[in-house]
Amino acid sequence: MRKTLSMILAVVLVGCMFAAPAMAATYTAGTYTASAPGNNGPVEVTVTVSDSAITAVEVTAHVETAGLSDRPIADIPAAIVEHQSLAIDAISGATYTSQAILDATADALTQAGGDVAALLAVAVSQDPVEDVEATYDVVIVGGGGAGLSAALAAKEVGASVVIVEKAGSLGGNSLLAGGAFNACDPERQANVEMSDSLMAELNHYLELNEEDFGSFAGVLSTVKEQINTYLAGDTSKLFDSPELHMLHVYIGGKRTGLDGTVIEPDLALTEVFANNAMDSLNWASSYGVEWRDQISTVLGAMWPRTHGVASEKITVTFERAAREAGVDIMVDTRANEIILEDGRVVGIKATTTAGANVLLHANKGVILATGGYAANAPMVVQYNNYWEGLADTMPSTNAPTITGDGIVMAEAVGAELKGMGYAQLMPSSHPVDGSLFSGIWGSAETQVFVNKEGKRYVNEYSERDVLSKAALLQPDKLFFIICDNKIAKNADVAGMEAAGNVVSADTLEELANKLGIPADTFVAEIERYNSFVDQQEDADFGKAFFGEKIDEAPFVATPRSPSLHHTMGGVAVDTQTRVLDANGEVIPGFYAAGEVTGGLHAGNRLGGNAMTDFLVFGRIAGTNAASAE
Repeated sequence: MRKTLSMILAVVLVGCMFAAPAMAATYTAGTYTASAPGNNGPVEVTVTVSDSAITAVEVTAHVETAGLSDRPIADIPAAIVEHQSLAIDAISGATYTSQAILDATADALTQAGGDVAALLAVAVSQDPVEDVEATYDVVIVGGGGAGLSAALAAKEVGASVVIVEKAGSLGGNSLLAGGAFNACDPERQANVEMSDSLMAELNHYLELNEEDFGSFAGVLSTVKEQINTYLAGDTSKLFDSPELHMLHVYIGGKRTGLDGTVIEPDLALTEVFANNAMDSLNWASSYGVEWRDQISTVLGAMWPRTHGVASEKITVTFERAAREAGVDIMVDTRANEIILEDGRVVGIKATTTAGANVLLHANKGVILATGGYAANAPMVVQYNNYWEGLADTMPSTNAPTITGDGIVMAEAVGAELKGMGYAQLMPSSHPVDGSLFSGIWGSAETQVFVNKEGKRYVNEYSERDVLSKAALLQPDKLFFIICDNKIAKNADVAGMEAAGNVVSADTLEELANKLGIPADTFVAEIERYNSFVDQQEDADFGKAFFGEKIDEAPFVATPRSPSLHHTMGGVAVDTQTRVLDANGEVIPGFYAAGEVTGGLHAGNRLGGNAMTDFLVFGRIAGTNAASAE
């Protein structure tokens, strides 16, 4: 039997599990604690047993990502107790957290004298599931930042909306991201003092030749006019404009592939992006997103226009708003096929993790918001046209679900793919697992990178691909982000050091010794860097903007190495987010937004532009799909 729209919310997509009978277990009654490594750090579990049963399992300490880890933390302990089994399936999209809970529980039960092998043999099955069929105005595939933005915008127009997400929770990569959002913001940027180094950068732009900027020649001309007007007035406060943001997208994104071809950002997409950035930030605020007043420069952003989220992740706020607005949400549901009838996209086919078939009809449109493919290293290598010797085993900063499914489905219905040869490495990732937030970062102007020889080797204010290429050339592809107490004072340095993620010391000499790098070289290098801060000029690498000196103990080093982070290529779209075919024609009823699309970032995305991308174009996609005839 197929379920209809009125019945769909009653469906328990994961099914109801039941355990096969098992032989009586024996334990030494009591409470036991153990931990196992999760996605961001140790996950501690406390287990209580009687002499014959597991009576309670609780996650008592963790640093996992809120939202992404909520389901495994709630569901897996409950399932262990209910079924008296360790044969519990991991929650899709949160496998590391899930496995950490299971491993820590197994450790605690071993302490209690339990037979872990026997508990793993207690099979947990599922009740039969029923297929689902339903109709909506707008069907959104992917529940990350772009999908949630599209859902809220579509509801504003009055559409019925469903989000289909293959993970066990919403958020995707947006939930893992640091919350950096780039926008020209005259009010907040008025609080930023103009520096000599940034002034030199503006003067450099005046010397650039429009003939070298292709379709962006007019943008450069406008920026030059704006700079000259600025120089004739008050130059004490930071200069910025949407056009300068566009120019940075061009400079940061124009790249030459391994085959000699040149890729540039799409001018029309870039114009929509930059001119709608601030309005989209305010739109997010209308749903309860809170922003810090401080402006910074996230790594690879090229200019101080980065905003930070002040409270919870934007996807958490948006999910709450979407549920309150009546958006239906189906997690643990993987889209398999875009349905094309008579040249128009009319719905999708999907399956749930419990095995149910799902058929969703779209009266107005389907929005693809499945993200990129940076968690699929073999796919990155398949298309790679930028990185020499890229390994298909390179770790990723991404959620494990970001594997390019949407791009494959879109191509199957005739969508054109654009810029697929270009993936971005995050230079500042954990050297082993590729994670982002296991160390201490400051704003890009404050960061100092040194290698195992104790030497700086790059302009830390550069674009991310420049930083990554430089890092890959260092001994063991390893470097250290160096900061002092001015940056580290609000971080849990002791906890990070205990987890092996940072190294701290009261002197630079001691820090070098702990890192195993030449102390004399390292100390001299930091002193030289500090002199550049005083002079506001980097004689070695040309850094354009500086934070404070590295001179206040304690000093902290975070080991880093590049990993896969973002893919610039994807489905070709126009400025209305309509998906285009190989002839540049619109595929009716088909929209896409966020990292699943190509064209905006070209060969390299600027740090802080991803959130702006998904907010601007997710909102446009939702509005246009819901308004379609």
